[in-house]
Amino acid sequence: MKHDLAEQTLAFAGTLQAGELVRQIGASGHCSRQAAASTIDSLFAVDAASTAAVYGGVDGVRLGITVACELGSGGSRDALSALGYASGLMRLARLLDRDAERQRALHRELELVTSARKRADDPLDPAILAQLADVYRPTLSTLPFRIQVVGRPEVLQQPDKVEWVRALLLGGLRSAFLWRQIGGRPWRLLFQRRRMFRIAAELAEG
Repeated sequence: MKHDLAEQTLAFAGTLQAGELVRQIGASGHCSRQAAASTIDSLFAVDAASTAAVYGGVDGVRLGITVACELGSGGSRDALSALGYASGLMRLARLLDRDAERQRALHRELELVTSARKRADDPLDPAILAQLADVYRPTLSTLPFRIQVVGRPEVLQQPDKVEWVRALLLGGLRSAFLWRQIGGRPWRLLFQRRRMFRIAAELAEG
């Protein structure tokens, strides 16, 4: 895969998208199904030829691109909340990057879900989300950093919503880990964010 800033911006948008979807679930119990489907399916795009292909094309991270554009223009409260989740996912990705054994375990667990995904017509099939949540819990929730999801207690206490959140966080981790693989680093967000936001704006217009 290319290691240029445009590719990194796409992966960053994928991470933001997962953060925004988690925010939506916490706030209302619902989220954009189209964006969620792309985020979940990215977990199974292991041999993609490009960063865009991981999401089925640029439209697969359209929501994340929109959030990036909002951040570039000052940032709404919702966009900043999505960024907070994305930052947490990037921190998890950094920890995972240093733990080869956990990476192998995660890969094995996802392979077990792949056959079920191939049989399902919908990546958001409750059975798929439940399996992905089960992958997240033992492999990632035991890391020394945990993402705290904020939202309505009556929503976040529902088992099916917890499964949605964990599955989306797993999808977001895929993007955050990809971002690292293609050269993304925190200093880029600090020193190159204006260029990244400009690229996001160009992607939004295109």
